[in-house]
Amino acid sequence: MSGLAREPGDPEEVRLCRVACEGAAVVVSTRTTGNGLRLKLVSERTRRQVLLDATVLEALCLLTPEQATELVRVTTERDEADRP
Repeated sequence: MSGLAREPGDPEEVRLCRVACEGAAVVVSTRTTGNGLRLKLVSERTRRQVLLDATVLEALCLLTPEQATELVRVTTERDEADRP
């Protein structure tokens, strides 16, 4: 199993924190899956969630500030277009 070792009886999900700013709030927890430990992010506004493994987290670490800004811009524009 990748990630941290899990003992029998340990919870499958552990809330870590809530990260918020003026435009968003996300609850962060860990989730044990059949493939190991994942980081679970849940948007308080949309209730959408995602499980991220270490590969995805490492890829995020490699983004330049400009690439991260572009990712947020594209995603925000798509989210606004989907609203009624």
